[in-house]
Amino acid sequence: MSIPIWLDCDPGHDDACAIMLAGHHKKLNLLGISTIMGNQTLEKTTDNALKVLKISGLDHIDVVAGQRKSILGVIAACPEIHGDSGLDTAHGVMPNIQTKGPINEVAIVRMNRIISQSKTPVTLIATAALTNYALLITVFPEIMKKIDKIIVLGGAIGVGNIGPVMEWNILVDPHAAKIVFESGLKIVQIPLEVTHTCLVTDNIIKELKSWNTPFSALLVDLLYFFAKAYKEVFNFDYPPLHDPLAVAYAIQPELFETHFVRVDIETISELSRGQTICDIFHRTGKPKNVHLAIKVDVPKFWDLMIDAFKQSNLNSPLNTPPSKL
Repeated sequence: MSIPIWLDCDPGHDDACAIMLAGHHKKLNLLGISTIMGNQTLEKTTDNALKVLKISGLDHIDVVAGQRKSILGVIAACPEIHGDSGLDTAHGVMPNIQTKGPINEVAIVRMNRIISQSKTPVTLIATAALTNYALLITVFPEIMKKIDKIIVLGGAIGVGNIGPVMEWNILVDPHAAKIVFESGLKIVQIPLEVTHTCLVTDNIIKELKSWNTPFSALLVDLLYFFAKAYKEVFNFDYPPLHDPLAVAYAIQPELFETHFVRVDIETISELSRGQTICDIFHRTGKPKNVHLAIKVDVPKFWDLMIDAFKQSNLNSPLNTPPSKL
């Protein structure tokens, strides 16, 4: 039996890869996608999600636009990493691909209805700020009975990527993160320390180039832009592919080593607002609330990801005459 999942994201280059993995792995049943501001504005992340589904042969999956602001009204964007479109390529922007458009419904209302209808508990995957999920469980608290767990791609045990100790997805809406982390639901956190081990190396690019299709060429262009941004901003030789790791956990949790610990979200400090404070040695004595990933089997993760890329390549309308797009 496949695992029902819901994906909340803000595409974003690595979110795009997470969509491909979530949509193509036979072990998962992707019930839908909600979008949120973060890597770019809500309008852009929603358009990007629809484009990724289209080029990956997954446009039967519905997208609903979620929150354009954080709980306290902050709007975020990250053009230094993802470009003005949110999915810039090495040669500009994504092709102008016609998509079916998002579902015209309030995101948390649709999420509540579809998750409630599932015969088995649903795994929620977050590769962006947690605003949509925080509102979902606040406005519809009964939905928590239908949630198996929430897998959060975000936070850091130590050094952050948007501040000294803050990671982007949590910083965008730390109050939403606090609601989710203290909800009593099973929370799995995959922090930067783990994602920074899954790098898009030259061998990965070489593999994609060898397919020699319009889809693979576009994917390489997207990853080249991502690599350039990480080199300029963080001086990484290769970019980390963060977001698909949350999907990989839903598929094969045994790939990850996790510790059950207390994690608190800092929401006040000017120095560290958005920090995930991970009590590794249980010094606070507070109840443990998060299954914190500290290690992943990198080669096996890439096996999953390359297979998803292959499935996207096989099903992509980019590899057919333009009249069929």
